[in-house]
Amino acid sequence: MARFQRTVRMTVKRDEGDIILLYRLSEEEDSTFPAFSCAYAITVTKIDCGGRRREIKYISDISRNKAEAERIFGMISRGRVTPMCLEEVLDDIFAMR
Repeated sequence: MARFQRTVRMTVKRDEGDIILLYRLSEEEDSTFPAFSCAYAITVTKIDCGGRRREIKYISDISRNKAEAERIFGMISRGRVTPMCLEEVLDDIFAMR
């Protein structure tokens, strides 16, 4: 099963202590059934200002709906969620539905 991925949105936040947080919302499509299997994923990367990556977290299939995925992405990036906390924050967001 081949998957194609493209970036939908990307945001960069500079946090205190010279930390940079990169947020990426991507659209993933399964080439076997492209009309039925589009899903959205979030990647959060924490980097120090020296350019060395410290943490990265990727969560696939957060939604099958683009508007909902962008809403979730906005909450995550505005809240400056770190990779270490991403799963817990998503759990809280999904529990509020």
